[in-house]
Amino acid sequence: MRIFGTAPGSYGAGVNRLVERSGAWEDRKELGAAYIKRMGHAYGMNRQGVASQETFKRNLARVENTYLGRGSNLYGFIDNNDAFDYLGGLSLAVETLTGSAPNNRVIHHADPKNASMEPLTSALLAELRGRFLNPEWLKPLMKHDYAGARTMGSEFMEYLWGWQVTNPDIITSRVWDDVKDVYLDDKYGLGLDEFLESGQNIHVKTNMMAILLVAAQKGFWTPDEKTLDDLSKEFVEKILENGLPGSGHTTPDHPMFKWIAPRLDVATAQALEKLLDSARLPTPEVAPTVTTVQEVEVAEAETQPREPEEPKAQNPDQREPEEVLEADVPDYGIWLLLLMSGVLVFGVINGRRSIRRGGIK
Repeated sequence: MRIFGTAPGSYGAGVNRLVERSGAWEDRKELGAAYIKRMGHAYGMNRQGVASQETFKRNLARVENTYLGRGSNLYGFIDNNDAFDYLGGLSLAVETLTGSAPNNRVIHHADPKNASMEPLTSALLAELRGRFLNPEWLKPLMKHDYAGARTMGSEFMEYLWGWQVTNPDIITSRVWDDVKDVYLDDKYGLGLDEFLESGQNIHVKTNMMAILLVAAQKGFWTPDEKTLDDLSKEFVEKILENGLPGSGHTTPDHPMFKWIAPRLDVATAQALEKLLDSARLPTPEVAPTVTTVQEVEVAEAETQPREPEEPKAQNPDQREPEEVLEADVPDYGIWLLLLMSGVLVFGVINGRRSIRRGGIK
């Protein structure tokens, strides 16, 4: 077994999607376990995506260094969710098994003759401060209205949150202080406070505020109590006026809402609960027969495949649904092949008759 990855036909480590649904998990180790389960399929001699999570765990438990190769500067580490999905997810998986994160490094090889390597910490923080906290990067974005606002909040802060969850030793509480200073408090006097409240941009702002509150609720950000009180009140006022932004950080049953409720006055807390109730899906009176698609647990095949057993006689009415489907559905492939062959023969014979009628021998 030389390569470990997802099952055949699937894509991505899945950490990025789980990170975005911050109300669906409590402990970061849940995401590390999800990475191991999803990426623990072995490829090698006579193995094409066989579930081998236990072997994968034994390999990961010995990992001390991880690397991410960068062959281009077209995308950065916080431009999309792929980097923290794979490198961040790998780091979190190793930490989940060993108790400490590996040494994460970045290899820059856009110019193979001048390849270089640096710690993930310096590469990530350099991009953060050189672009996303840089007023010269923010000002042009403000010219693009909602598209610019979405790049700030629904992309930058979502991806920063992904690095927070997978690598909290890099994204410290101080980073969120800086983000709040720049984007919500308009540290550089760019008019960001007004920009993020104009038109549909307000939904981007409320999602940004929600991410900050979730970071505090989960213990990643530790601002003072007054900052939390003021942010909680402003956040609730905005969503009461404009509605929920519709992200994984603001689902009606997100624990963050109960966490901020004591910071609100009674009337505001009641109005918030009413809003959340209206956003919840109604409970069906009669449960449908099929509600979810469950993932099949596949035990790891560590030994050579066994010889197939002789099939036992079985009553057709007692067969499993899959067997019934395979047995009772006719095979139309043979009939289709015969039909096509007949059409071809007919065409050849008919063509010869046409040629003879035209006088060509």
